[in-house]
Amino acid sequence: MKKRYFLILALSGLLVFLKSCYKDLGNYDYNEINELSVLGLAANYEVDQDDSLRLEVDLMGTQYADTTRFDFAWEVGRQTIYKYKDLNVRVGLAIGRYLGRYIVTDKETGAKTYFQFSLRVSSSTAGDLIVVLSKENGQAELSYKRLDKESDFVANYYRDRVGKSLGINPKAILINYNNMPNMQPFGFTTTTGGLQVLLENEWKVINKNDMVADSLIGDVKPTSFTNYMSPYPVPDVSNFKADYVRYQIGMWNYNPYGGINQDGNMYMVSDGALYYVRMDSYGATVRVNQRGAENARLSPMICYGQAGHEPQGSKPTLTNKGFKLSSLVLLFDEANGKFLYSNSGNYPTTIAKKQEGEYLPRFPGYKMVYATHTSEPNKCVVVLSKDGVSKLLYMHVPPTSTEERTVPFAIEGELDVPSSLINKETKFYPMTFNPYIVFNTKDRIYKYNTLSIKEKIMPSQVLATLSDMGYDAHASIESFTVSRTEKTIFLAISNYGSDKEGSGTVLKGDVVKLDFDKAATKVKFNQVYRGISGFPVDIQIKYQNFLREGVDKDNNLIDKI
Repeated sequence: MKKRYFLILALSGLLVFLKSCYKDLGNYDYNEINELSVLGLAANYEVDQDDSLRLEVDLMGTQYADTTRFDFAWEVGRQTIYKYKDLNVRVGLAIGRYLGRYIVTDKETGAKTYFQFSLRVSSSTAGDLIVVLSKENGQAELSYKRLDKESDFVANYYRDRVGKSLGINPKAILINYNNMPNMQPFGFTTTTGGLQVLLENEWKVINKNDMVADSLIGDVKPTSFTNYMSPYPVPDVSNFKADYVRYQIGMWNYNPYGGINQDGNMYMVSDGALYYVRMDSYGATVRVNQRGAENARLSPMICYGQAGHEPQGSKPTLTNKGFKLSSLVLLFDEANGKFLYSNSGNYPTTIAKKQEGEYLPRFPGYKMVYATHTSEPNKCVVVLSKDGVSKLLYMHVPPTSTEERTVPFAIEGELDVPSSLINKETKFYPMTFNPYIVFNTKDRIYKYNTLSIKEKIMPSQVLATLSDMGYDAHASIESFTVSRTEKTIFLAISNYGSDKEGSGTVLKGDVVKLDFDKAATKVKFNQVYRGISGFPVDIQIKYQNFLREGVDKDNNLIDKI
């Protein structure tokens, strides 16, 4: 009986509760939600990291789709990259695959609508580029312009793309086309050779395919040399500090089976000592920390007596595209003011004859600040500098030790020029098929016949001046490069005045393009790219593949510049 009583009470309470809930239904307002749909987006996108990504969106709502009533956000890799309805940004991301989200937020209700997509970033930088190395607020930076299509410079991209600095105190861009698989990190097959950046205390390997530091190869370090050497006796690389690096291309021929036979050399001067790497398909010959007698200290510069170009098609089964290289290189011992030479990267040796002893004059107090081969076989132009005076020397450098006995080293011409004209900051380019060199001052580009050194004729022929291009006295030419077809000169111009660190938030490094008539050795202004870098340090053309004079193995012109 008690159980029936409690059951009746419970059912009565439930009826009262349900009745009260039913009465309350009329006390609330229920609004329908504006269900928003995003139209026009796909699930997957692929874009080049240098291009702009443009995505247009249509909105459809069950009640309204007025864009003024929403906030917008585009996320890629958990970072918001844009805050407008339609996306229009330069990608600038590292190569890879990213998760993206398009987020629409109703300003009144806070309701969010999401659209998720995948973004694959690829690269077309695995081609020919103009590359500028610069300083921005004291930090090393890189800029580049693609040559496969008309495009703008990608200005100072490295920190933004990688998330960290390239380094400090940049010095030079290095390019090596020897790509034997056994020669990492000096050259490697995955990117058909190596692109490197020389910094104050670092020697970074840049992947030519994506233009960031190579994560697999790493930097060039002392072990990069010693790994190719016998462990006993222990190689002394305690002075490792790359002050100067020079790559050479030697043999380069195309065999009838589609392969390439190649070899080359790398010379480095590190803290006054010579390092050497011989690269070929059989292995590596490496020598380190070689100074020379009398406590020699080598100037960070070399000159090799290039014997000329390999004749093209001289053998019925091979197409030759390489260079005839001397086994001897010219060095300068600035501690004792005298020239030395190295045979195949061996110990630096005094230039002497048994009967005469030393037969080249000494130049005490001078340093060798530049040296280059010329179009004349086995001839070098050397620039020595001391106390406001630069000395131009026209020298004979024998191709081999055997020929050195019959046609020895010789100074065939000597000319003193003021350091305001030529000094340690001057950049040079030797023409391939005539005896001219092109060089710069602060505001001018000169041409000079190297044979004039013998006649003691001062450089005086001006190709171009900055004032003719509209620049004022604050501008200066910091570097230049010439295309391998010798049809174009690119000048790296600083508008920073006396500021050598590239300070400030506005980029003031320009690149000027000049059309170059190599036959008449004349130039014509073409165009200027403004604000593309910090304070310029070096400019080079990164060719993805080695083509001598810009022609392929069948002598078809490939280069666009």
